[in-house]
Amino acid sequence: MFAPLLGVIRADIDRQAGWAREEARRQIRYAVLIGAIAGMGALAGLGALTVGLIALHSWLAPQVGSLAALGIIGAGLLLLMLILFLVAFSLRRPGLKTRPPLQVAQPATLFATAADLSADQAITGGKDSLRLASDTVREGTRPELLGALALIAIAGVIAGRRLRRRQE
Repeated sequence: MFAPLLGVIRADIDRQAGWAREEARRQIRYAVLIGAIAGMGALAGLGALTVGLIALHSWLAPQVGSLAALGIIGAGLLLLMLILFLVAFSLRRPGLKTRPPLQVAQPATLFATAADLSADQAITGGKDSLRLASDTVREGTRPELLGALALIAIAGVIAGRRLRRRQE
């Protein structure tokens, strides 16, 4: 009796878990990308500092030759560092995608067949439903109990809405 409801609930839970896994993967990929770019920028900055110090030393020591080459290398690494840091900090963190809606929250899909029942049929079927529900509470497994409670809650919401519409 509860197999279709449990199947729908499990499908919803699987969809929600899949969404959460995919979002976690996206956030991890973003963090790794930013970390890699920032790490390369830090290495470029360290290289620029090293080459700049060597260039300063070379310029101060003999006042000739290799200074221009070392200065160009240091300036290139410094420019690379600035570009990498600008790229790393200008990227925006990806926002969360919208969570897929729960299909169980749409009780009309679950109770499409029950909408055609008259009051007498509902009362007659209610005795069987009450017996099955009490058997499930007494002897059922945990998933059966949760399914029964979900079914009861959804039926209560539907009945409450119908009563509210009649009173208005």
